[in-house]
Amino acid sequence: MPAKSKRQQALMGMALAVRRGEMKRSEVDGAVLDIVDSDMSTKDIEDFARTPRKGLREWIEERML
Repeated sequence: MPAKSKRQQALMGMALAVRRGEMKRSEVDGAVLDIVDSDMSTKDIEDFARTPRKGLREWIEERML
Protein backbone atom coordinates (compact mmCIF):
# COMPACT_ATOMS: atom_id res chain seq x y z
CA MET A 1 0.00 0.00 0.00
CA PRO A 2 1.53 3.33 -0.97
CA ALA A 3 1.81 6.28 1.39
CA LYS A 4 -0.65 9.11 0.80
CA SER A 5 1.64 11.97 1.89
CA LYS A 6 5.29 12.84 2.38
CA ARG A 7 4.79 12.96 6.13
CA GLN A 8 3.27 9.48 6.20
CA GLN A 9 6.13 8.15 4.08
CA ALA A 10 8.71 9.71 6.41
CA LEU A 11 6.92 8.41 9.51
CA MET A 12 6.90 4.88 8.12
CA GLY A 13 10.57 5.21 7.18
CA MET A 14 11.45 6.05 10.78
CA ALA A 15 9.30 3.18 12.07
CA LEU A 16 11.07 0.80 9.70
CA ALA A 17 14.47 2.04 10.86
CA VAL A 18 13.52 1.43 14.51
CA ARG A 19 12.22 -2.07 13.70
CA ARG A 20 15.48 -2.89 11.93
CA GLY A 21 17.58 -1.48 14.77
CA GLU A 22 19.02 1.35 12.65
CA MET A 23 17.51 3.97 15.00
CA LYS A 24 17.05 3.86 18.75
CA ARG A 25 13.56 4.01 20.24
CA SER A 26 14.67 7.02 22.26
CA GLU A 27 15.32 8.97 19.03
CA VAL A 28 11.69 8.94 17.86
CA ASP A 29 8.37 10.21 19.17
CA GLY A 30 5.16 8.45 20.20
CA ALA A 31 3.56 8.22 16.76
CA VAL A 32 6.50 6.24 15.41
CA LEU A 33 6.56 3.99 18.46
CA ASP A 34 2.84 3.33 18.06
CA ILE A 35 3.53 2.00 14.56
CA VAL A 36 6.58 0.00 15.70
CA ASP A 37 4.58 -1.64 18.50
CA SER A 38 1.47 -2.24 16.36
CA ASP A 39 0.45 -5.47 14.68
CA MET A 40 1.47 -4.01 11.31
CA SER A 41 3.92 -6.29 9.54
CA THR A 42 7.41 -5.12 8.67
CA LYS A 43 6.54 -5.75 5.00
CA ASP A 44 3.55 -3.39 5.21
CA ILE A 45 5.65 -0.69 6.87
CA GLU A 46 8.28 -1.20 4.18
CA ASP A 47 5.67 -0.75 1.42
CA PHE A 48 4.61 2.60 2.88
CA ALA A 49 8.21 3.72 3.39
CA ARG A 50 9.26 2.83 -0.19
CA THR A 51 6.60 5.05 -1.78
CA PRO A 52 8.30 7.55 -4.11
CA ARG A 53 7.93 11.07 -2.71
CA LYS A 54 7.49 12.72 -6.10
CA GLY A 55 3.89 13.78 -6.58
CA LEU A 56 2.84 13.23 -2.95
CA ARG A 57 1.23 15.98 -0.95
CA GLU A 58 3.14 17.32 2.03
CA TRP A 59 0.40 16.09 4.38
CA ILE A 60 -3.23 15.04 4.24
CA GLU A 61 -5.89 15.91 6.77
CA GLU A 62 -7.35 12.95 8.64
CA ARG A 63 -10.82 13.51 7.28
CA MET A 64 -9.45 13.17 3.73
CA LEU A 65 -8.21 9.62 4.32
